[in-house]
Amino acid sequence: MSETPNQRPAASGRTAAKGMAWTALALLVAKALSFVSQIALGYLLAVETYAVFAMLGSALIFVNGFQNSGVGKVLIAKQDQYDELLPSHSAFALWLGLIGMALFVVVGFVFQQFYEIRPLFWMIALAAFSLPLSAISTIYIAALSIDLRFRDLSLVEVQRSFFYYVVLVGAAALGAGGYTMAAAMSLGAAFFVLMLIRKTPQTKVSWRIAPRTFLRMLVELRWVLGSGFLLALGMKGDYLALGDILTPEELGYYYFGFVILVNLTTMISVGVNQTLMPLFAQLKADMPQLRRQYLRIGGATTMLMSLLSLSVIGFAPVMIHLVWGGKWDPSILVIVAIAVALPIRLTSNLAGVVFESQGAWGWRLLVLLWDAGFVVICALIGVYFGGMNGAAIAVACQRAMSGMLAFPLAARLIGLSVTRVAGFFIRCFGSYLVIVAVLIMIDPWRHVISGESTLILRPLLETGAAVLAFLGAQWLINRELVTAMIGLIRNRRKRKPA
Repeated sequence: MSETPNQRPAASGRTAAKGMAWTALALLVAKALSFVSQIALGYLLAVETYAVFAMLGSALIFVNGFQNSGVGKVLIAKQDQYDELLPSHSAFALWLGLIGMALFVVVGFVFQQFYEIRPLFWMIALAAFSLPLSAISTIYIAALSIDLRFRDLSLVEVQRSFFYYVVLVGAAALGAGGYTMAAAMSLGAAFFVLMLIRKTPQTKVSWRIAPRTFLRMLVELRWVLGSGFLLALGMKGDYLALGDILTPEELGYYYFGFVILVNLTTMISVGVNQTLMPLFAQLKADMPQLRRQYLRIGGATTMLMSLLSLSVIGFAPVMIHLVWGGKWDPSILVIVAIAVALPIRLTSNLAGVVFESQGAWGWRLLVLLWDAGFVVICALIGVYFGGMNGAAIAVACQRAMSGMLAFPLAARLIGLSVTRVAGFFIRCFGSYLVIVAVLIMIDPWRHVISGESTLILRPLLETGAAVLAFLGAQWLINRELVTAMIGLIRNRRKRKPA
């Protein structure tokens, strides 16, 4: 592994922007491929098949810590000891992934007894092969991240995405049904590891580790492992709670709505997690700069997510109706409800990066514990009072409250005052929430059932007006941030060779 120079504070913002730009590019390609595949899958697969996918995601909750034990993040946080830690930590990740694979098969057997979805056990058994492969991939990703090789990492992600979605659509076209996602997961994970090895041939993964060392590391990483489980439960616990309450068709619509949103918004949320962890870790010794970047990068990313969410709220419903001919219209309210909460939810991702880069695993675990338990409670309350749509609205509220809890806690950890955090939320989300309320009152998706031949034009104009209003409001109340973002874009253009 190459030596990584200490990041100069003045350059940290540019490096973050560059890293997130490469990550966003890779995710843009990935999500474009995903959207194209989603169109095909929406026609090829039955609604009930998406309920199978939801339960597969629920099963992954119980082994998330085994495939992503946090070893890669530990290597990033302790990058000055990388060469010393690599052999033991890579072997630990490999063996933990193998244990997770065996446990996943057991989870599959248990799920088969509780849920009337067949053949759930064999699907989970096929997907289990992806666990040790995913565990190993985190080591190679850490090596590339420490060297700030975001370009190389992004190119590998693009290759992985293309392979994954070709397998996904191909399996569906061949009639794989519920096995479609399991096959794509395992084959995609194998391909990803092979591509990462080609990019980092100097990174040697070991498989030898003494039992005593393994147990010691297991104890040392207990916070990380617990956080991995709770993070997955917080993200997918609603599927677990709703799986035995909603009908397979309702669960299919619910899951489909979340898949659409993930395809559209992951480029920002994953960019935050993947890019900022090594940069925030490098700024541990410069707390004033870390505080500045936390608010500045937080403002920029939430602004981008707000723009994307407004576009989804106003325009996605009509597109879903037109693309799939009304087949997936019942998922529209799910999409709109969750989209409203996404910008505020993103602040929870930013807080998580701060907790992990500072090694504050206890605080991270506490926030995730509240998040995981609350999402299950909200899903159950929502489905009780309003069925599938009630569950979506309740979970959306939970997503927003998660960010409102986590972001201030992380801010206090690095010394930011309550006043500055309150000002951040008002500047970033005050105008956004007002415009969202107006947009929902206008009801752009009313055109879904109007039967007009000009379905696209009116919601497009209304959504465009909402986006322009948001940008205008940000220029008035958050001008310093907007100016900094414009300056960053101009500087990048000047640095481009002629």
